[in-house]
Amino acid sequence: MTEIILDLDPELVRDAEERARELIRCGFLEQDEVAEVLLDSFDDPGLDVEHADEIVAPLWEARLAEQESWPEVTDVDRLAEAFDALEAQGIVAEMDFTCCARCGYAEIGAEADEDSHGFVFFHEQDTERAAAGQGLTLRYGAFRAAEGTEDAAGPGDSAAETEETAAVGRAVVAALAKAGLRTQWDGSPDEVILVTPLNWLNRLPE
Repeated sequence: MTEIILDLDPELVRDAEERARELIRCGFLEQDEVAEVLLDSFDDPGLDVEHADEIVAPLWEARLAEQESWPEVTDVDRLAEAFDALEAQGIVAEMDFTCCARCGYAEIGAEADEDSHGFVFFHEQDTERAAAGQGLTLRYGAFRAAEGTEDAAGPGDSAAETEETAAVGRAVVAALAKAGLRTQWDGSPDEVILVTPLNWLNRLPE
């Protein structure tokens, strides 16, 4: 532990290190972004940018070293492959999208273009649960036109919309299966899709 860190409360350091590990395991944030989250998460006047950087740096380097022993293709690579395939089918597919489900459903329409007919996403909390070994929850649906924009339609306002949502769900499950991932889903548009088992190995941004 560096001299810079030694002047902090040891409990604060332990909590900050654990939070940094969680974010690093998720694999979507840059190193400096992880440090910024620590500053936002811990309201302690003793924790400044220099402290946060010192906490994150060795954990980041340790994760990079771990990556050297990972398989060439990980489950997260397979997930990205499936999402790319869904994009090609006109389904907006977003990873680690927004902070929660409410925000995801509210904002996913902004990612659509004129050829988009459906969507699938998982949010930051979903990512953290997946990185902790709890499987990955996917949220999906169909788009419906509303005054020239694209609104996310969940389980249906009508039988047609319900079937459109279910069709998107089937396409998501099929793309995941083709990429080599297993899912749990009963076919109901009212139910999320769970990707499990899933070994969350997501390489850090270069």
